[in-house]
Amino acid sequence: MTEEKFKKLIEVKNDGRLKHRESKKLEFKANFNFNSMNQYSKTFASFANSSGGVIIFGIKDSPREPIGMTNENFENIDAEQISNFLNTHFAPEIRWEMYSFSINEKKFGIFIIEESKNKPVMCIKETKKQVTNEGEIYYRYSGRSEKIKYADLKNIFDENKAIEQKKWMEHIENIAKVGPQNIALIDLLRGNIKNTKDKQIVIDKKLLKEINLIQEGKFVEKDGAPALKLIGDVEGVETYTPDFNLQDDFYTTKELGEKLNLLSDKGSTAYMTAVIWKYDIQSNSSYYQHKHNQKLYSKICYEFLLSKEIDLDKAKEIHKEYLLRDKT
Repeated sequence: MTEEKFKKLIEVKNDGRLKHRESKKLEFKANFNFNSMNQYSKTFASFANSSGGVIIFGIKDSPREPIGMTNENFENIDAEQISNFLNTHFAPEIRWEMYSFSINEKKFGIFIIEESKNKPVMCIKETKKQVTNEGEIYYRYSGRSEKIKYADLKNIFDENKAIEQKKWMEHIENIAKVGPQNIALIDLLRGNIKNTKDKQIVIDKKLLKEINLIQEGKFVEKDGAPALKLIGDVEGVETYTPDFNLQDDFYTTKELGEKLNLLSDKGSTAYMTAVIWKYDIQSNSSYYQHKHNQKLYSKICYEFLLSKEIDLDKAKEIHKEYLLRDKT
């Protein structure tokens, strides 16, 4: 999200109150508090099941005014902790991003939740005080996150059916182009590979983000990520797997910060995030892989940042620049 787009969301009238109200795609909060993730997660899920949405922190209630956050909780968020919470309580995964802006010395935090491509997102484990309950599906209505109504759930299923039919047509068209005699199929549900003799299946690195295949002894997923193991020899099929190990050769933001000694005294990744921004790490695909709403940084990235000889004092200066980036 750009600063210009954000400013439009917090535009005020002559009396200082916000022009925008909470809506199907917008919610306001005063301050971020991880203890309130139970409620936030319900909003995340409801946005994911509808058309996506934005949560803005730093907005006073009654009357709604953009006064900025009054604590540093958002700045010290551990994004992995939020992802872990969401993945523990909801499935399929909820994809989201976070941003921070400082406008007129007022700090704001933003969560942007994407519309899910695999609806419905369902609660798989109840949260504390039963804010969300196992088996429930939440949907965003006008300024409210509630249990989904029948008509909206039916629309989701109808849309899924239409998408499935479209994908079948695309598969059939592709098979026709390649020729049915040249096709081999991977059954991702049962783990079987069906093929005619001497056919070859190539697993490209880019597919790892969508197809979580693991060949025994070759590479493994980060802890907690679902995976399908390919064990033993598959007759008549030659399988290529990428020559790297996600467990040993890639690091989370926190792990990268630990290796570079760039975490704050409290273990926050705020300085590390600023360094990643400063050196434009996320524009180079060789520096990271994106897995389950989490960026994993490569050894190439680590070695690059190590060569920059960034100490904690330098990281703090970069962090100040990072916080002021939206003012310039």
